[in-house]
Amino acid sequence: MWLRGLAGVVLLLVTLAQASLSQSYTRDSKVDDAKRIEPVRNGEEAPDFTLEDLQGNTVTLSEARGKTATVVVFYRAYWCPFCARQLAELRSLAKGNEQIRVLAICVDDHETTKKFIEKISSDGNGSVNYTMLSDPYHKVIDKYGLHDPSYDGTKFDGIPHPAVYVIDKAGRVAWSKVESDYKVRPSNADIRAALERLN
Repeated sequence: MWLRGLAGVVLLLVTLAQASLSQSYTRDSKVDDAKRIEPVRNGEEAPDFTLEDLQGNTVTLSEARGKTATVVVFYRAYWCPFCARQLAELRSLAKGNEQIRVLAICVDDHETTKKFIEKISSDGNGSVNYTMLSDPYHKVIDKYGLHDPSYDGTKFDGIPHPAVYVIDKAGRVAWSKVESDYKVRPSNADIRAALERLN
């Protein structure tokens, strides 16, 4: 009789343990969906996103599908001189009337980004001729697995590792460069070579 009672207790404990494991797995998988640990790689479908440009218009990555290649640049912030140099150089990425969409993304708000653009444009080499997007809650940065944890808990929490993605017309990552050293950025020649391989 007591054996039957013990078996019932064991069965109840096993059922509770399985339910607990199932709940914790579900919670963990939701966290993983929102925040990748590894950056998006070549050959993967580029995670879609919608962000606001400086005029408050929404820009969606997948809008370019079937139309044109897209270069997505993740940079750290307005205070980074290496970012300023990179963004200044990107003004000369497209040649002539070439149809390339360039999107530059960071956590800075619109007003901060506008001042940053003015600073870049003051060098006399022309204004910024591509789209600047704000990701203040670093949702897209997290979706691409670019979150730089070395700044967690500081006022720069959420900034990305610098990265460039060349996305083909089908929405796949054709080429990417994610930098662990924030001082290093791919050149326009590197990006152009990746774009030319799409044709």
